Amino acid sequence: MLADQYTAGGGAAPRLMGYSSRLAIVAAVGLMGLAASLSGLAWPTGALDWQIIEHLRWPRVVAAALVGSVLAVCGLLLQILTRNPLAEPYILGLSGGASVAVMAGAVAGISPLFRSPLAVAGALTATLILFALTRGGRADPVRLLLTGVLISAACGALGSLLLTLSDPLQSQTALVWLMGDFGSAGLSLWWALPWVVLVVLLARAGRVMDLMARGQDIAQVLGMPVQKIQVAALALVSVLTALCVAVAGPIGFVGLVVPHVMRLWHGGAHRRLLPLCAAGGAALLIWADWLGQVLVRPIQLPAGVIMALIGVPLLLVLLRGVHVKR
Repeated sequence: MLADQYTAGGGAAPRLMGYSSRLAIVAAVGLMGLAASLSGLAWPTGALDWQIIEHLRWPRVVAAALVGSVLAVCGLLLQILTRNPLAEPYILGLSGGASVAVMAGAVAGISPLFRSPLAVAGALTATLILFALTRGGRADPVRLLLTGVLISAACGALGSLLLTLSDPLQSQTALVWLMGDFGSAGLSLWWALPWVVLVVLLARAGRVMDLMARGQDIAQVLGMPVQKIQVAALALVSVLTALCVAVAGPIGFVGLVVPHVMRLWHGGAHRRLLPLCAAGGAALLIWADWLGQVLVRPIQLPAGVIMALIGVPLLLVLLRGVHVKR
């Protein structure tokens, strides 16, 4: 079944180069995107150029790298925990729940300082609803996916309702934010939190994820506390997703595209896939944000729109694969 092939680390890629070389290539692609985003492919020549880089371009590049790396790893973790190749925070409604909570807080007049706690509460609520409706995530892949899509659609409808109830000026800003945009991102010390958690995951979670990918029964026989790991990991994914939504709004398909590309390219153990996904997600979203700035100048397309253009065709291909294998 397609779910087993993707979640068990299957699909061994041709070993034409080593793991370090692949990671270096991904990092180089990300650094190229960073250079393009910061300088616009031209070296800054005056004080004004450097001020633009410092106050406008640098914060959005850091935000794109943060959100991309976190969402890619969250997508990989969800695919392992649910044994579903189509699982990722946006499609399963976690991002939608976080965005609805933030919108509700804005309409109620709650200070933007509470955006992150509101997003966390919304994402956790969406996760509880999803796994209550799918028997703890043990439903077949198609049912789990459709339930997540319905939750995401319901959150989208609630977001539209809240948008109409908000102030016209506020609704214009919120509309851009809901499309996943880094234009209003400002550097914050709180951004260090998800990256610290991500580093701990990269260092500690590889072996656990390898065992979980073999199936719950095998993991239990090997002495793993499966239920505790699932609850803790899902709560962690919800919190990380919510923090990303608080930074830049809901951005989809990063957690879908990157893990599958890295599996097909490298395969192997998850202790190596996790760093590759983190680096690949950061690189992809940096480039997506840059493309949104340059494709239809002077109009800037949100990075979420660019990711939808990439992710929707891939989702259709994967859905067809699941249908064929069932």
